[in-house]
Amino acid sequence: MKKFFVLCAVLGLSACVYAGEVDIWPGRKAWFDKFNSYAIAYKDSAPRLIKEEEVNEKSFKLNELRTAFKGYSVLSDKFLMRQYYVTEKARANKNVSLNSSSAPYEYKKNEVVNIIGTVDIDGKNYSLVPTNLEDFVVLFDTQTGKLYPQTGMIKDERLVLLRQEFVPSDESFRFEPVFITKTEQSKPVKGFDIKFDGVRFKRMWFVYYDYASSDTGDFKEYSFPAKPGLVNIKGVKIRVLSVDDQRVDYMIIED
Repeated sequence: MKKFFVLCAVLGLSACVYAGEVDIWPGRKAWFDKFNSYAIAYKDSAPRLIKEEEVNEKSFKLNELRTAFKGYSVLSDKFLMRQYYVTEKARANKNVSLNSSSAPYEYKKNEVVNIIGTVDIDGKNYSLVPTNLEDFVVLFDTQTGKLYPQTGMIKDERLVLLRQEFVPSDESFRFEPVFITKTEQSKPVKGFDIKFDGVRFKRMWFVYYDYASSDTGDFKEYSFPAKPGLVNIKGVKIRVLSVDDQRVDYMIIED
C-alpha cells in the first residue's frame, strides 16, 4: 500500500509539470530543446595560415646600367618571411528566394557569405550560413551544396531546426565553396640594402642597411669622391659612371 501511494505521488507530480501555467520545472523547455537540437562545429572566421616561406629579394643584375635617385636603393639583397592565408566561404551560384510561412530569405548570384559552422543530421554534414535575421541560418549539404529543406535558429550555441519547410524559387540553386586568399610578408629579417644619399662636400654618400643586426636594421654611412670610378661597399663593387646630388648612374660588377 505504501509503495502504491508513492507511485501515485510521483505520477501526480509529473502531471503537474505540464498542468496549466504552473511551471514547477522552469528548465524543462531548455532541457527538451537540447535533445531536439544539434551540436555545431563552429568555424574560425579568421584566415588560416597554409604556407610560410623565406623569400630572397634581389634588386639588381650584374653588369647592368642602372640609375638610383637620392634616397632610393642602389642595390638590395634581403630576406623576408612571406605568409599565405586562406578563408573558406560559400558563394551562391544564382539568384534564389526561399519562401516559407515564416520570413523569406534571398541570396543573389555570386553573393559570398561566411560559413558559421557545420552540423551532422542523419549521417550527413551540413554547413550553416547566415540570413538577414539574427541567429537564423540556412543549411546546405557540405558535399553537394544542395539546400536542406528547413531553416534553423542558433540557440545556446546549438542548432534548432524550424518545423516549416521552404520552397526555393530555383531547385537548381547551390552554394559553392570559395577560397579567398591573401599574402602577407614581414619586414626584412636578414640581408642588406644600399641607398644613394646624394652629394655633400664634393663627396657622394651611400647608406648601408644591415637587416640582420636588429629588429629595425642597423645602418652605416660610406662616402667617396663625387666622380666616376669604382667603389667598394662591404664587398659590393659599384662602378659609378656619373653622379650629382640627385642621381647616380652605375653598374654592379662581379667580385
